[in-house]
Amino acid sequence: MTRRYAGVVSRTLALLGDVVVLALLVAVTNWVIQQIGRQILAGSFLEPGRCPEGTEWWRLRTHLCRALPWALPVVGFVLPPLYRIGFWSVTGQTPGMALFGIRMLRVDGRPVGVFTALRRFLGDIACAFTLGIGFLGVLVSARRQGLQDRIGGTVVVHAWLERPERGALVSPTVQLEP
Repeated sequence: MTRRYAGVVSRTLALLGDVVVLALLVAVTNWVIQQIGRQILAGSFLEPGRCPEGTEWWRLRTHLCRALPWALPVVGFVLPPLYRIGFWSVTGQTPGMALFGIRMLRVDGRPVGVFTALRRFLGDIACAFTLGIGFLGVLVSARRQGLQDRIGGTVVVHAWLERPERGALVSPTVQLEP
């Protein structure tokens, strides 16, 4: 069974789906952090000058009050890479990719691991620094690989189950076209 490589439209729609999911995750996480600050610290974390005094390790309220203002930007910065690298390495697709029926595989057809997903994410950053020129390879290459795919050694394929030809044996391995 051969696979079809995913093009620009399905990849863009999947990315937009992931942006929505990530925005909701960041918003919910920030809301939880603010609720912790309001309930436990009585709102004092919003004004660091109002934090209780003390540097002893057992003064949890003081440490939380000083740490929570940093938690909001850290969540917004750390959650997107963890989300993408985590989903790619565990399932081979993010929720947005699953919604639009695409999956990421290594070039040889094997599942993506953590290091491959990390290289692919770094390739996404490199494409962003080239003002999107690195993504243009998806339009012109035979395997629909952009710079990020070449750096990561990955391809993005349609994951919908295709019907094999009548009487054909179905192999559990994925055969990718060169």
